Amino acid sequence: MGGDVGVLDALVARVLATYPYRFTVVDDADDRDLAYRIRYAAALDQGWIAAQDYPDGLENDEYDATAVHVLGWDGTEAVATGRLVFPPHPLPTEQVAGLVVEPRGRVADVGRMSVLPSYRSYRQAAFVALLCRLYLEMRAHGYDVACGLMSLRVRNLLRQLGLELEVLGPDRTYWSEPRAPVRFALAVNALSLGRRWSPEPDASEGEGARRPG
Repeated sequence: MGGDVGVLDALVARVLATYPYRFTVVDDADDRDLAYRIRYAAALDQGWIAAQDYPDGLENDEYDATAVHVLGWDGTEAVATGRLVFPPHPLPTEQVAGLVVEPRGRVADVGRMSVLPSYRSYRQAAFVALLCRLYLEMRAHGYDVACGLMSLRVRNLLRQLGLELEVLGPDRTYWSEPRAPVRFALAVNALSLGRRWSPEPDASEGEGARRPG
């Protein structure tokens, strides 16, 4: 599998080099609050939460204390965030959906992917870049299978990008929107994504690779 996933690694590196965002892993309380504020702003804009329920402007839950949080930056402004929950800590997807994602104990939970409203362009560049950075962090921790609770809109976006998602159950209300539990295996996606986004051999010189997003 290593060689196949290497194709995916190269694709992710190319995407991150294409978009003008940098990413950091949260390592202090101030940056953690930044992540929670981005989540609050995104959720409020989408109608998933009510402002009066979050008087401090921070959206967080019981999984955050043990999660790895990533922040996306445009210059000095934090504009995106997402989190990873790793075993042996309880995974939100498994607990909410009442299931076990295989291989048991070897799955990373990807969630709370949020982008400030002013950065949600139709090409979803900040979201795609965030997803790629979460992928790298998951790989750095030694995981090659992920799960999450995703809305139909996000599932459709990821499929448009060429990702193959295994839907594990029906939609249920989570974070105030219908979302289904999904599983994502790197081995399944590596070759298909490589074919989807690799340069197309044709008669046009300098055509270059197609850009995600």
